[in-house]
Amino acid sequence: MSVTAEAAALPPWSVDPADAGNPSPALGDLLAAPARRWPDRDAVNDGEASYTFAQLEQGARTVAARLTERGVAAGDRVVVLTQKRAVMPILALAVWKCGAVYVPLDAGEPAGRLEGLLTRLRPTLVVALDDRDPLAPADRWLGGTELAEVLAGPAATHTTVPHPPEQAAYIIFASGPTGEPQGVENSAAALLAYFGRHNQVLRFTPESRVLSLSPFQVDVSFEDTLLPLSVGAFVFQFRNLPAGAVVRAVLSRERITHLIAVSMLLAMITGDGRQLTRAKLPDLEFVMTGAQVCDPEVLGSWARQLPDVRVVQAFGPPEATVFGLNLEIGPDLPERGDAVGPIGRPFDGLRVALVQDGVEIRQPGAEGELWVGGDQVMLGYFDQPEETARVVVELDGTRYFRTGDICSLDDAGALVLRRHGDADIRWLAGRRTHLSEIRRAAQSFPGVARTLVAEFPRNRRDTLALVVLPEEGQAPQAPADLDAHLRGLLPDYMRPTVLAWAPAAAAAPTVPDGDERLVEQLTAAAQQSNSPYFAVSADGAVETID
Repeated sequence: MSVTAEAAALPPWSVDPADAGNPSPALGDLLAAPARRWPDRDAVNDGEASYTFAQLEQGARTVAARLTERGVAAGDRVVVLTQKRAVMPILALAVWKCGAVYVPLDAGEPAGRLEGLLTRLRPTLVVALDDRDPLAPADRWLGGTELAEVLAGPAATHTTVPHPPEQAAYIIFASGPTGEPQGVENSAAALLAYFGRHNQVLRFTPESRVLSLSPFQVDVSFEDTLLPLSVGAFVFQFRNLPAGAVVRAVLSRERITHLIAVSMLLAMITGDGRQLTRAKLPDLEFVMTGAQVCDPEVLGSWARQLPDVRVVQAFGPPEATVFGLNLEIGPDLPERGDAVGPIGRPFDGLRVALVQDGVEIRQPGAEGELWVGGDQVMLGYFDQPEETARVVVELDGTRYFRTGDICSLDDAGALVLRRHGDADIRWLAGRRTHLSEIRRAAQSFPGVARTLVAEFPRNRRDTLALVVLPEEGQAPQAPADLDAHLRGLLPDYMRPTVLAWAPAAAAAPTVPDGDERLVEQLTAAAQQSNSPYFAVSADGAVETID
């Protein structure tokens, strides 16, 4: 094989058997081979901007050279304030070409939450796509104007620095039980192992056309953008507000073959199922959903209406690198009974164990905590070694992540999710969320002693309600002031839309279930009113506040 052919060889997770023995590229070189093989082919488009494979690769080299000039070295953390834009793969690859740690944070995060994360991370550089007020000193800030000038200027060269196995390649933040956002640190080896395993399920090829719905601050963006690009597939970045009819129109117009959508979005795209026809979706080959277990009626609609389309449900936490288990859905959906639902089997090369009282159980029907083990398990939580030690354990020489999910095995040996072990875990806007971060944010408001958070249906949508109990002798304050406080600390999807102040006496009656009763009274009142704000009297009566 000539040097040119070797340089253009696709990674080993390509579904072409001829690529099976190829070495895995460094993360910074994920697109080097497609750029050599198909330099002028459209790679990514967001409806406004598009890039070829050669432009993505050269752009990443040029930005990497500027990052190096700005002091970024191997092992440094680089925060990228993400937006749903076609340029984003360039920035991720540029960070990785430096051997640095890619930390994507939502550019739309509240300022207070962003500032708190940057204080913890102490990044060498913060990269933004716009020219907002800098959140870091000038020597640690690369804004939109400078970035645009770099990309429009002369091409630069940069030699990729590979990540060593023990070093983090990226950090993904989500809410956790400590009340602070938890940063999952994963290695390049874990991400490359994940690519290799999951593409045997996804089967992206150079002819695939992928619709990317996930924001870049979540790890599913590795799956629906970077993984398909690495084998020469086309990716369309969906930037509009998601609505079923709009997404279905894009699926048809862009000739999408692969749709990946979290359960909430897939339900929206599905609608009543009548629009899922081969005439309207002529190119679709594959549908995958993940995050929470999907409604069987949604999955069934795709399986029945488009029987030649493969439908897969993926499961697994970020702590085990994006996903670790999958279940292929057929027209005959398994019965759920009293379970949340089936979640299938682990990828080849990963291990799972169900553990009860420190002992692995294997008999069908018996419940235990799901542990996921192998080389996809995270390095740890950023700056939270105690939390890491609590959930990363060793069993028979293998590192496992304790998911906290309670599962059982069915008679065929497949996993069934029974319930979440932590009652404070919720799925909000398709994201696994811990209520403790909401409580912590509310308790940082002056005069707050205790909080109660509950989820309930309102106008056929799940809604968060927050009850605040003030310190003794503290008069209740306006819920609108608390709402403004939370807007600076919590992203929109985590912010309660029903707020109530309650004197401590209202939640401390003579019966032991006072908190539960108070929440029930508030949610019952909220279901009868569209008001966002409520007051609770000492005797527990709930009234709206204009």
